Amino acid sequence: MKLNIPAGARLTDLVSGQSLDQTAIASAVLEWQQLLQDLSARRLVLWADTSLDWVLLDIACLHSQQLFVPMPLFASQGQLAHVLASVGPEFLFSDRELPTETTRQLGLTLRGRCRSFYLYQTSAELQQKALPVPAGTQKITFTSGSTGQPKGVCLSAQTQLTTAQSLVERIAPKLQNVTRPRHLCLLPLSLLLENIAGVYAPLLAGGEVLLMPDAGRGFAGSSLANPQQLLGLISQTQPHSLLLVPELLQLLVQAALKGWPVPASLQFIAVGGAKVAVDTLRQAAALKLPVFQGYGLSECGSVVALCGVDAAHASDAALQSAGKPLAHLEVRIEQGEIQVKTPFLGYMGQSEAQADAWVATGDLGQWSADGDLQILGRRNNLLISSFGRNISPEWVESELTKTGLIQQAVLCGDAKPYCVALLYAAPTVSDQQLADYLDWLNQQLPDYARVARFHRLNTPLSQAEGTLTTNGRPRRASIMQTYQQQIAALYPAD
Repeated sequence: MKLNIPAGARLTDLVSGQSLDQTAIASAVLEWQQLLQDLSARRLVLWADTSLDWVLLDIACLHSQQLFVPMPLFASQGQLAHVLASVGPEFLFSDRELPTETTRQLGLTLRGRCRSFYLYQTSAELQQKALPVPAGTQKITFTSGSTGQPKGVCLSAQTQLTTAQSLVERIAPKLQNVTRPRHLCLLPLSLLLENIAGVYAPLLAGGEVLLMPDAGRGFAGSSLANPQQLLGLISQTQPHSLLLVPELLQLLVQAALKGWPVPASLQFIAVGGAKVAVDTLRQAAALKLPVFQGYGLSECGSVVALCGVDAAHASDAALQSAGKPLAHLEVRIEQGEIQVKTPFLGYMGQSEAQADAWVATGDLGQWSADGDLQILGRRNNLLISSFGRNISPEWVESELTKTGLIQQAVLCGDAKPYCVALLYAAPTVSDQQLADYLDWLNQQLPDYARVARFHRLNTPLSQAEGTLTTNGRPRRASIMQTYQQQIAALYPAD
């Protein structure tokens, strides 16, 4: 299986200004394939920042059918150790030289440089620990689920390429009068969504992929430390498309309200990862942000459904949906749960492939009258109050964060008489402002879903502390454990 890149496609490094056309990409990929062949590498892990070599190594592994495991740069040493012990790779590629103590603890030996990366060989003992993978596995993406150790999702090259091609077909009509779509990667490349929808799909469409490392995008670890850096990059590069998680969409909306000029070049902004309030989508549309909602999960190759119209042209019903499933997928709803028939191979540790099985997503959904998929929340996240009322926390949380005053919200209240929330807002927002906002919002919510009390977080939830997943969703079990005393204090009568 190969990523058939057409003429016109380009990969551009925004730091060095180096830009590779179709011929240069093909040549560099072949060089990487030869390097991997010389190393006799069967399994490898990449732990590095966004760069040209990141993408080229990824494509080389795809073409050579070598097992490739990308890790986010903000992953902790403990998380990296878990992945290395599970995968048992021969080599770790990294863009930084690791301290001697770290290499000793991880069982790594520095072999030298391999293009822009440091090349570390793993110990024979670590390689022997390798868990089995289903036949046909080419890439493993480790999801940060809501509980326990992250699962290694095993994907074939075919699944990745088919998903990318379906996205090209769905997105192409949105890019009007654009011969070479220009996509700016804002999310980490280790996130499957950006990897497939932000790199593979634009290249297949003959587009240009713009690459900038974390610091140049305003990120420090998993957190956005410099929003102005991100906004300036978008203004400078004038991209046609972006992929966003809801928190980044909220940033763009708030910036535009304060006078940030939305680039006229933008024609497609896909947002997914968590529920977005309808009011936020309407606000984005009014500000000329061409937002399209989507839905997906790693097991299905990152994207399952994508809206066919942007928020500015969507009906009220369409604003509450994630659009129709991609052409290569079958989707059904069984007892309220979304299930997807997909060539998902299985998880790391399984030796038998389960291709063409129905994947139970754990997400609650329904079909709209127009045949669009509407996401109602997570089955396991459903709160049932002590009065027996079912409450989807994602719904209330999206309402809480829709204006941008509250940046993060987690609703609690299972088996309780009323709901409470953990809230994070910027230090410039006073407690009184939060209380006044909640009073206003509660009047718009049914009584059983109103937030009776709240605890204000001093620091935001983050992937680094294990309270957010890689796509920005709250890891609820971890949050409940971390803040159990604060939550208990909100129920003084218990």
